[in-house]
Amino acid sequence: MVKIPSLSGATETEPSGVSEERGFYDMLGRQEQTTARIVRDAALAVSLKRLYKYACQMCGLSLRCPAGPYAEAAHIRPLGSPHDGPDVISNMLCLCPNHHVLFDAGAVSVARDLSLIGEPGKLKLKGRHKIGQEHLAYHREHFLTDLT
Repeated sequence: MVKIPSLSGATETEPSGVSEERGFYDMLGRQEQTTARIVRDAALAVSLKRLYKYACQMCGLSLRCPAGPYAEAAHIRPLGSPHDGPDVISNMLCLCPNHHVLFDAGAVSVARDLSLIGEPGKLKLKGRHKIGQEHLAYHREHFLTDLT
């Protein structure tokens, strides 16, 4: 066992090795599942990420991975029920994974003037990317959480 100090002065123990019985995975059950999901237009997401050169519109971070640059196309108003947002560029943002999670959780949002709500800064916008103000208003009304 390895002792890991915590910030409060207490210690936690962590196993120094991992052992599993052979065949453990064979014992897991299998269940077939069918799901229905909204089919997104992947080409729209790719074109948006290319427009921003895979950089986050909130923080400017551009992740470089072995397979190439990485960013996520986030819908401002979610596609599924009950929100029924459209799969259009005006309802999308190019975000890093951290800001995508924060945005979806309502920890950050975007004001009408494109200033960020929940952290300092302003949403970066390229000339031909027009964001629907109705989508931003919907996000603020339905998702924005007061963290103070």
